[in-house]
Amino acid sequence: MLESALRGARKRWRSATRRAAARAIGVPLDEHPTAAQDDRPSGALVREIARLRLANLTSRRAVSDPAGETVVTMTTHGERIRLVWVALESIARGERLPRRLVLFLDTPELARPLPAPLRRLQRRGLEILPAEPGLRVHAKYWPHVASTARHELPLAVGDDDMVYPRRWLRVLVDAHRARPELVHGFRVHEMQCEDGAIRPYHLWMPASGTAPSFAHFGTGVSGQILPTALLDRLHERGTAFLERAPHADDIWINATAVGMGVRTAQVEEQARNFPFVPATQATGLYRLNVAGRENDRQLARSLEPDDVARICADFAVLRASREG
Repeated sequence: MLESALRGARKRWRSATRRAAARAIGVPLDEHPTAAQDDRPSGALVREIARLRLANLTSRRAVSDPAGETVVTMTTHGERIRLVWVALESIARGERLPRRLVLFLDTPELARPLPAPLRRLQRRGLEILPAEPGLRVHAKYWPHVASTARHELPLAVGDDDMVYPRRWLRVLVDAHRARPELVHGFRVHEMQCEDGAIRPYHLWMPASGTAPSFAHFGTGVSGQILPTALLDRLHERGTAFLERAPHADDIWINATAVGMGVRTAQVEEQARNFPFVPATQATGLYRLNVAGRENDRQLARSLEPDDVARICADFAVLRASREG
């Protein structure tokens, strides 16, 4: 009986501690057994978000820099409007700031009213703009791409459920400076080919090294930077993504890059998975796109035969370099 009472006391203490921590950082810490990916935070991440929370409450530092060399955009949806401030604040504390930091809202209702953390970021220069209805995940980048036919600055895109490190934008901008003709990302997959065809998405491997390749598939989850020529080409292609890849902005961006002869490179030797913002993985497209194999169908609709040939030719080079 005593042992049972002690277990109950420990459980209540842990629950009370988590509630207190959640109040302190402004982010729920409840476990989500239905989450597609594990978003339970470590103690170090809780402390990091607490520092971001303090910055959000007290800082007057601008979130953008008139001399910045890139634009940064992201989108959010549904209940994530309450948590997107974490990703934005992590970018705002960075070693390098963008010319513009923009959050696109996929529905007007999200701004009625804006959560207080976003209003505080807005006072420091965050732009919060509406996106056209129906863009879904493409609201991350398309409103900016559609705003002009000729872009002057590269675009760095990020996701609303990540806690980005201070070096995030500096590393992306430095990579773009060194090789401005490429797409650069922190988390890149190596597309696998067999008999001249691309193998299913779930069989792809994490990329290694920083060499550019058509067989490298950049993912927006940890962030990537897109060159101006690619932005202009995306503008030219319009909203065909609504038919070909409605749930996969990464697929449309990568297919467009390959089609115009732009390769993708990883910014570091190994792919990076930054921490999830807690309580964000109960929603999202992981189950549909990956487990449901929708990525393969969208890829098939987005790639032309010449694109597949380019990818598989570069995959053969990557494989030969490993084997030789």
